[in-house]
Amino acid sequence: MMGKFVLLFLSLVPKIYAENVKTIKLCEKSVASAYISPRGSVLGFPTEPEKVFLGTKSTFSIDYVRSDLVISPMTLNSRSNLFVYLQGRRFVLDLITSTTNAASLYFIKDCETDLVKPGNQSAKRK
Repeated sequence: MMGKFVLLFLSLVPKIYAENVKTIKLCEKSVASAYISPRGSVLGFPTEPEKVFLGTKSTFSIDYVRSDLVISPMTLNSRSNLFVYLQGRRFVLDLITSTTNAASLYFIKDCETDLVKPGNQSAKRK
């Protein structure tokens, strides 16, 4: 009897999909694609970005919350490059609005060879 109750309870729990959260490894010498949900996505950086520039104006709205960028597309076919400056280094993301491949949250990591130190604001380019 208890087993049937547990199965009934588990069948009523909403499904959580892992594809709503993705990790992107950024390198200075490459451009990474970030598929942005029409409802908006968050890019979580290891440290607070110093400057952020959108390549094509009026394609996305960008809000800042500490080390996160909240990105919302202005249209369903918005696309633009995003230039992010962290600790004196430049990273480029290709923002693409997508209803199928988008994630709600991206964790942005530095590639293995060029580690950005979380919370370190004084690191400079070599």
